[in-house]
Amino acid sequence: MVSNHARKSDARRRTAAGEGSHRQTVTQNPPKPRIPTGLSALDGLLGGGLRPGRLTVIASRTAMGKSMLALTLARECALRQGRPAQVASLEMSNADLMTRTLAAETGVLTERIRRRTLDEDEWVLLHAAAADADGKALLTYGGDGTTPTVAEIERDCARTVRRHGRLDLLVVDYLGLMYGTLGQRGSAADRQTEVAHVVADLQALADGLQTAVVIVEQLTRACELREDHRPRLSDLCHGEALLSRVETVILLYRQAYYDPQHRIGRYYERTPDPELYPADLFPRHGLPEPAVQRAELHVPHNRHGRTGIVDVGVELARARFFDLASAAVS
Repeated sequence: MVSNHARKSDARRRTAAGEGSHRQTVTQNPPKPRIPTGLSALDGLLGGGLRPGRLTVIASRTAMGKSMLALTLARECALRQGRPAQVASLEMSNADLMTRTLAAETGVLTERIRRRTLDEDEWVLLHAAAADADGKALLTYGGDGTTPTVAEIERDCARTVRRHGRLDLLVVDYLGLMYGTLGQRGSAADRQTEVAHVVADLQALADGLQTAVVIVEQLTRACELREDHRPRLSDLCHGEALLSRVETVILLYRQAYYDPQHRIGRYYERTPDPELYPADLFPRHGLPEPAVQRAELHVPHNRHGRTGIVDVGVELARARFFDLASAAVS
């Protein structure tokens, strides 16, 4: 009985002192500012950008550009905003991530960087961009071809926090390759449960570090079977595990993805017949550079904000997304 009275008395004293009150929440725990995406129309839809401590999903079909979009957000956070960002890629190597970053920063084609077929001016641009990125050292890559658990990603995040004092953005690319807590895949029947645990662990990581976490996710083939091909929330491969926890879902759509002229030359395996396919789509061996494509960012789920569709520009050959002059929310 005495113990209960003592606890109640302590609670009253804490309340009188302002502990646990709404005023304390406002004065002692100010929220971290949102993280701009670098795409102004998308920032307008999201209320200023990505929210620290919350999960955001970027999803699309294979080779639509979702990893490139996620890297665009990381570049904006680290190189434009000066806020530490980390990319945990389960698909691409560090060299691939750096190539995409340098291409996007300089405008030099990724293929020319990979092949080292650069002229003198392009080498100067690349060296300057690399020196600038190394000098800031705010964009950390983790892409060595392994499939780490959340615990391993968390250890990498801890190193970034020790180095910079905080971590503002984490990109995990992509969810379908993530292992559960034990680092072992269960049976197919247990996969949804395993993914749910991975998402819960990533939410705990986001909340603990007050870091915005972007999860790259795959869409099913359902959108390819529809006439307009536009993605829906129901197309998420692991929608049940994600939608109960994520703040925002961004679905990427490019009409050109479904155009045979674009798809045949997508990997630049050969120079297409110019009588059948426009040369300006294939920047290889002196052919003209590709035209800028239009992409749609669908936001069908936004827990504390608006939903809608944003138009953006994309240059796949330079690994970058950007605002269009006519970009608008519809």
